[in-house]
This record gives sequence, structure tokens and C-alpha cells, in this order.
Amino acid sequence: MKTVITSDVPVRAQDPARAARPGSILRQTLFAETAEDSLSFRLIRSQYQGGDLAFESPRHHHTFQQLRWTETGSVNYAPDQNIDEGDLAYFPRGAYYGPQRKDHGAAFLLQYGFGEEFLHARARNRDNNAETEAVLERLRETGTFEGGRYTDTDPETGRPRTRDSVEAIYDARTNGRHTVPAAGYPTPIPMHPAAFAYYQAAHGIEIKHLGSFYDHAGPNADLHISIVRLTDNAAYTFTPERTQIAWTTNDGLRVDGTAHPKLTCLYSPRGQRDDVTGVDGVEILVLDMPRLD
Repeated sequence: MKTVITSDVPVRAQDPARAARPGSILRQTLFAETAEDSLSFRLIRSQYQGGDLAFESPRHHHTFQQLRWTETGSVNYAPDQNIDEGDLAYFPRGAYYGPQRKDHGAAFLLQYGFGEEFLHARARNRDNNAETEAVLERLRETGTFEGGRYTDTDPETGRPRTRDSVEAIYDARTNGRHTVPAAGYPTPIPMHPAAFAYYQAAHGIEIKHLGSFYDHAGPNADLHISIVRLTDNAAYTFTPERTQIAWTTNDGLRVDGTAHPKLTCLYSPRGQRDDVTGVDGVEILVLDMPRLD
């Protein structure tokens, strides 16, 4: 099991002058992994700033899936649509969202997908990525970035065209092969965990299930979301059937007998069995990741 304490991870600020979208996010990359079954994911913590540094993006969609959990504040994702503190939302692949403006608060963002549907996004977002810089420079030679959009000349019609800037980057990176699939779920799906009830799974172990979402075919192809609460040093097992990603929302976690604070992140790869214990009602947001076989 990989364990990352969020407070130990360096904070990096995006340079607005080098970004494809307005604003600057204070960002911590907690995990960036590619599993053996081609599942790739990236877990980051973002802190949003106000004024001229507020982050904005136009209405857009992606080839990959996302999950967002708001740590503090109320984080916007579309007009009059916010994820309040302690809430989370599932963003299906292909589903449109935005325009959005994020000018306060902090949130965890998980982005994931299989094979090429996510690898381009992962490369696009990697800090100080030389290939991304080269793509940006090439696009600036033939068009302009403004307000999170990119405008150039359509080579087929000779007319001006305007696209989401990140989609333009994906197109350039893939030589036009970037295709966003149709959305099975048409919009992001917000969830209010406080409204769900726990059930007793064993002594010291309580669980609440928040949802399962299928963006791929197969009996195990869903992202399953739950919260586990541990007391009395009870042990919770991360089973080998799936990749699992988790983080704590309060203190009380124990890993190999060592106490870990709030916002400790856990990654248990598929094929590996891991145990953690907890006291004082520590809550762990657990994501059972999809598998295609």
C-alpha cells in the first residue's frame, strides 16, 4: 500500500502566463499512477485563489472520468452549481460541465481512465511537462488563447473556429484523434454523504454506500464509492479484486500501527491485500476503481 500524507506534499502554483486557462491553482499531486491493467489515475489537491488568480474554464467535456470532493468552502463547477464542503460529485466521461469559476476553497480531484482515454490528459496536466510546452507554443503560432478558449482557422473550411483550449491541446497531441464519447450520464452527479446512513458491517466497522457508476461495460466496470468509519482499533481490508484509492477526512487512522492524520491518502493496487485500523470514528472515503475484465 502506498501512503501519502497531504501536508507532506509540496504545493506548486500554476503560472498564469503558461496556462491554457485563466487563473492559478495551488496544487499538490498526491498520486499519479498507471496500473498493470491500463487503468491510469491522478489524485490532486487544489486550493483556489480569488481575484485575478481565480480559475475559470468554459463549458467542456472529457474522454475520462473525474471525482471531486470539497475539503473546504464551496467549489463551483457550473453556473449556480457548487460542491459544498464535505460533498462530492462524480463527473462521467463525455458529460458537459461549466463554465466554472473557482475563487475559494480546497478540493480533491481524482481523474482516471483506461489506455489513451486518460494518458493524454495525464500528460497535459503534468507539472513542467516539456511536451505540453511544445504543443502550446505550436498552437500559439497558429491561433490565440483567451478566456479558456482557443481560436484558429479550420483547415477544412478556412473559417475561424473556437474550441475549449484543453480540447485543442488534446487534438494537437493526438494529431486529431482526440474524440470524446457520448455521455451515458448527461451531467455531473453531486452527492451529499451526510444524508446517507451507516450500517454496521462488523464490530468497530460501519459503512455507507454512496453510489456505483458505470462508464464502461462489464460486471466490475463501475466506480464504487463508500465511506468507512472505524472505532476500537477495528481493521478494514483493502481487497485484491480491484484497485482502491482512499483518503481520511479526520484523524484516527493507523497504518502498520502508526498513527496518520486527517487527509492521509491510500493507494492499494489490484492484486494486493492491505489492512488499516482506526480509532475515534475515523472516516475513510474509499473508491473501488473499475476493471474491464
